[in-house]
Amino acid sequence: MIAFTLTTLFAVVTIATALALADFWLRARSAHASLKRQAALAAAGFVPQVDAEFVRLRPSAERRQPSAARPYATRLPRRMGSSAHALGAA
Repeated sequence: MIAFTLTTLFAVVTIATALALADFWLRARSAHASLKRQAALAAAGFVPQVDAEFVRLRPSAERRQPSAARPYATRLPRRMGSSAHALGAA
């Protein structure tokens, strides 16, 4: 009974491994073909188009603030002295 159980378990694991390897091989073959197509297009001078979800649009003109009005764009008064003193190294 133990030998039968171990043999069945070994057969199931072998089948699962074979199916996983076949799946990985099919996915890799598809990815390789896709990369080859992209390389051929790039060699021909075509540039891949970026999907719309990855394109950052500019804010509309009425919502955009001038750069001087942004709090992080305000300039601090310039100190007189050496550049090391201005950087806080001294």
